[in-house]
Amino acid sequence: MIIIALFLLIILLWWPLPFKVEWPLCWTGILLILIGGEIAYPETFTAPALGTASLLTWLESIGIVLIRRFSEPHKLIKYNQKVLALMLLNLFGWLPLLFNQTYQYSWFNQQIILVAQVINGVATLGLILYWLVIIWQQLFSKPESADYLVVLGAGLRQGKVPPVLAARLDQAIKCWQLNTKAKIIVTGGILHGESISEAQAMDDYLVAKGIPQTQIILEERAMNTWENLKNCQKLLLRRRQLDTKIQVVTSSFHVLRTSDYLRQLGLGWPTIASKTPWQLQPLTVVRDYLGVLRDHLYSWLTLLVIVVLICEFVRFY
Repeated sequence: MIIIALFLLIILLWWPLPFKVEWPLCWTGILLILIGGEIAYPETFTAPALGTASLLTWLESIGIVLIRRFSEPHKLIKYNQKVLALMLLNLFGWLPLLFNQTYQYSWFNQQIILVAQVINGVATLGLILYWLVIIWQQLFSKPESADYLVVLGAGLRQGKVPPVLAARLDQAIKCWQLNTKAKIIVTGGILHGESISEAQAMDDYLVAKGIPQTQIILEERAMNTWENLKNCQKLLLRRRQLDTKIQVVTSSFHVLRTSDYLRQLGLGWPTIASKTPWQLQPLTVVRDYLGVLRDHLYSWLTLLVIVVLICEFVRFY
């Protein structure tokens, strides 16, 4: 079973064809060595093989997350499928194998298994809970009226609004229709070599959908979510509108991270979730989940250390 799972991981490393082959080639070499060792010396190689494979599964997912632009829609779909396949292999392959080993390991191999169990187990459990909250947001979030609607940018594709961003804008339109006196603030600068800002593309989309130009405010300097919110805070402060009802419209996968940033900025603005297309959820969800872990890296590492120490103590006694 371990050897089959290792070969499945090698296939996933090369599908779809990677942009750069250096890392997949290196990881494939490592996995082939581990497969050979697993065949000849299973009691010696099983723990390193499982630990390495579970680590590479997450590293490959992180590598995909770091690809900020996909030139063609079908490539974006394929990489979403790849992330989903990696997470399923991890959930139904590596984790059961890690927690159901009967070998009598040496002390060193016991430590490898324990660390892999804790890191992979906690990370996967967190991702599952995160995704369940996102599904809840997706299913039950409804449009609400407000005086100002802040729509966060989500990247462009050749100057056009892609599906994820279009869903945010469509949700903002539904909210605006409940109060047509509301102002819609679209926020986002020029990213990834685009010819226009996210805010301008969003403005064009809203106008084409029938929103009056006078009801749209552009914020064209923000480069990320934090700057989106910070710049809109400054904009509304200059207008002396911070005491009005303000809603932040963003994607279902982005609500938790946005709410965390709002809390850090001391803003009580509620969020409204737009639906994320199901075929695009694997990559977007994993990307934002990893972003949350990065934003709380020290808390995450502290949790892992505590869990490892507890497991060591329980096993010792």
